[in-house]
Amino acid sequence: MSVVDYFEKPAFPKISFPFLPLSDLFGNQLVGDSYDVAIIGVKSDSDSINKGCAAAPDEIRKYLYSLRGGLKRLRVADLGNIRCGNDSVEASFALRDVVAELRAARVIPVVIGGSQDLTVAVYDGLKENSAELNLTVLDSRLDLSVEEMAPVTPYSYLNTILHDEKRFRVDVVGSQSYYYSESQQALLQGNDCWDLRLGKLRVDLSEAEPIFRDSDLVSVDMAVVRQSDAPGNEMPSPNGLAGEELCQLVHYAGLSDRVQAFCLFEVNPYFDNNGQTASLSAQVIWHFLEALSNRYGDYPVRDISTYKKVVVTEMDSNDAVVFYNNHLNNRWWMEIPMNQGRKIFSCSYQDYCKAKSGHLSDLWMRYYRR
Repeated sequence: MSVVDYFEKPAFPKISFPFLPLSDLFGNQLVGDSYDVAIIGVKSDSDSINKGCAAAPDEIRKYLYSLRGGLKRLRVADLGNIRCGNDSVEASFALRDVVAELRAARVIPVVIGGSQDLTVAVYDGLKENSAELNLTVLDSRLDLSVEEMAPVTPYSYLNTILHDEKRFRVDVVGSQSYYYSESQQALLQGNDCWDLRLGKLRVDLSEAEPIFRDSDLVSVDMAVVRQSDAPGNEMPSPNGLAGEELCQLVHYAGLSDRVQAFCLFEVNPYFDNNGQTASLSAQVIWHFLEALSNRYGDYPVRDISTYKKVVVTEMDSNDAVVFYNNHLNNRWWMEIPMNQGRKIFSCSYQDYCKAKSGHLSDLWMRYYRR
């Protein structure tokens, strides 16, 4: 069965804001074959409280197609919407198979949902071609259940991934502590996962860049954005990321040489205001693709031994902390001793500065404890 057999092709949407020459529009520069990126729509929300988010894929396309194309040599195809009606089980199986086949061909899927439990299907598709996986979720809440045998829903899907043997790391970025319980937080931390809350994140967005650089899958719940910027959700929050902040974080994800798939979920056109959330979602996807077209080809594509090696000796011992630096873009990595040998992880310049001053960063300690 061919990948295209899973899809119904969407009609080319009416361009909402035709300010650009038609030949320059993103929608007019899509390709039909030999592509690097595949856009996938999944119209499923049967298990969601946010009923109506199944209508998001086609609504987002109206705005995405009207943005500027010309993303260097990046070839993008829109495969359409998966044929599943609103059956979440059928949608998940189909999405898993499509993602697995696309990744086998080294194509990066960009999934537009639908509800966020579809993250599990994308994760399962990536597993078939990966030894271990890191997931980064942008969300205002922790979609975790404290029940041991929780079903896969938009509010408990992380349980399934936390218990998967190929899962190495899960990070939740942009969460707001009053939206989750202490038991949920304890469950996340007890599984060696990280919760980068909104307040700390907004102090310096660049501190999140190493998280995305080490991610294989990035999943966005648009409820991570404050209601004034993204009203299109049944449960919006007055606090959250600004629209441009989400675009910056997604830009980090696109620049990552490791990210294999990108997903955007929980946009509900029925609660939207003049297409504001759909338009922002289109811009978020565009920023991911634009960054993807400008990847550096850094580690793990490039051999870490080609970078500048910096050894910092701890003040209270003879142990050395090893860092690597690419001076061309000032990206940093650190070497962590682990049971299976020393491993390389992305880090920031601030992590290096802390080690140089005699202190190990939270990120270093987190990996070391594993």
